Amino acid sequence: MEKTIAVTFYKYNATSRYLKIFYNNGRADLFHPVPEFIYNNLVRSDDKASFVHRYLEYDLSFKRVSMQ
Repeated sequence: MEKTIAVTFYKYNATSRYLKIFYNNGRADLFHPVPEFIYNNLVRSDDKASFVHRYLEYDLSFKRVSMQ
């Protein structure tokens, strides 16, 4: 049985446009440059993990760094 991945914590810096996402499996990702409107949409999203998967992970506009 596969465990569902969930976002447990996120932090955004509007000045630097860095977005840190922490997951329940211990993984963490850093995205840059993330516009503030993307962060605001993440905050309003009911399913944060799906939002990250859909709008951040595969968008070539954002650099993703895994912080394991």
